[in-house]
Amino acid sequence: MHRAAALPQTGRMPSYHLESGADPAREDVVSSGLVAYNDRHSAMLRQRLTPEHRHQSTPVESYVLSEAGEVVGGCTGRAVPLWGWLEINLMWLRDDLRGQGWGARLLADVEAQAAALGCTRVKLSTWEFQARPFYERHGYAVYAEEHDYPPGHTNYLMRKDLKPR
Repeated sequence: MHRAAALPQTGRMPSYHLESGADPAREDVVSSGLVAYNDRHSAMLRQRLTPEHRHQSTPVESYVLSEAGEVVGGCTGRAVPLWGWLEINLMWLRDDLRGQGWGARLLADVEAQAAALGCTRVKLSTWEFQARPFYERHGYAVYAEEHDYPPGHTNYLMRKDLKPR
């Protein structure tokens, strides 16, 4: 752990410097400082985000398996019921299974799992060569575009409001 020695009381302004490198203890200090700042400025955060709930999320997953038990597709994400959101991180189907309804079933299953946990919204990202039209057919809308991310491509940030259960 890195520590700075206390400065003697000389009447001069303290000096600061930058230091690079991963340090979990320092990251915790920055995280705690940001949480304290957010709490001072957001009544919702003060009321809903008690320390034991700050990092609470639940894995939400659905898989397509072959008869032999091989994973041939899946959709995974994290539900944060406290915020009411599901974030889908991964969605993939083996090429020969595309266009047969498996993607729709995977998506519907993770959405249903998230809704059962109290989520009312879903967000995800997809590149222009991936599945934007698929997600749009299932009620997702683009709310932001990241051009040239990665270079030469566009990343679409999409969201959907879930129907109440």
